Order: sequence, then structure tokens, then C-alpha cells
Amino acid sequence: MELTVKTKKNKTDLYLDGEFLFTVPSVIWFSSGFREGDDVNKEELLSLKKEGDSSMAFDSAMRMLSLRAHSEEELRRKLSAKFPKTAVDFALEKLSGLGLIDDEKFACLLAEELYERKGFAKKRILFELKNRGIDGESAQNAVNALDIQEKIGIIKVIEKSGINENSTKKEKDRVIRRLINMGYSFSDISKYIDIYE
Repeated sequence: MELTVKTKKNKTDLYLDGEFLFTVPSVIWFSSGFREGDDVNKEELLSLKKEGDSSMAFDSAMRMLSLRAHSEEELRRKLSAKFPKTAVDFALEKLSGLGLIDDEKFACLLAEELYERKGFAKKRILFELKNRGIDGESAQNAVNALDIQEKIGIIKVIEKSGINENSTKKEKDRVIRRLINMGYSFSDISKYIDIYE
């Protein structure tokens, strides 16, 4: 079967007898030893596809990490939607070896952000960390490292909402729902919202 290629920017599309096979990074194509017009079969090109998938998975993960930190599980989920398991495993192993994936450090940074910027309670922070693929122990350690004062968090939200003794039940209920969504317990919320009645 005759191998033909179309190179555009940094990617090369490979075709056998005019039928599209797959795309590889151009650097992999040019270093492969294959040339356009070669008589090859699909099996001969499998190692090239595997190498290309691994390279593209790594590049994709690097782009994601350039935007924000990710847990290993987050990266795995996102990469698995586009690349085969072997390519995803290769990319994650390489990133880990370079020190670019550190779930414990990520958990601490995210926990701090969720508390400082969003005012979430411990319960909600734990939920968010676990939802991002952080194991239970690392998530708990990250939350324990914070000086979370839930009473202050509740009062800040209540005061920022502007409710007072003249506020309607509907307005107070809206604030209560918001606080519950942030992870605060109803019993704690009730203690402090009563002050504004």
C-alpha cells in the first residue's frame, strides 16, 4: 500500500492508498525513517501511531497545566477522552517524573483558594478536592492545614448579603441556601442568622 502524507504546521496526516490513517506530530514523522511513496502496511505504522499519540497526550497535558494546576486524576480524565490509555499513562508518568504533578501540593493550594476566595466550609472543600481526584487522606490533610473559622465565614456571608431585621423570609432563605451550598451546617447557620432577625 502506498504511503502519502499531508503536513500542515506541526502535524502530519498519514494516508494509505488515499485513505486517512492518523495524525502524528511532524517531528515524529520526519524522524521515523518512512518516506512518502513507501510501500507499507498498517501494522508497520503502529509504532509510529503509538509514539505520536504519546507525544500529543503529553503536549495536551502541558497546555492544560499551563492554564492551571490539575490533579493527576483530572488530567487522566481529560486526556482519556482524546487519547488511548497507553498514551495517557506515558504522559502522566513523564509529567510526574518532571515534578509537574503533585496531588498533595495541588490539594493544599486548591483548599486554600476555596477557603480564602470562595469562603467554603470544610465540608465543601473536602467535597471539591475529592471531586478533583484527590484521595481522602490528602484532602483531609489539606483541609486540616487551614485555619478555618466557620463562624466568621457564616457571618461574612450574612453581612455581605445585606439582610437585616426588615428582610423578608424569602431573602433570608436565599442566604441560608447559599451558606448550605458552601458547606456550612444548618444548625450553625441558624445560630448566626437569628442575630439579624
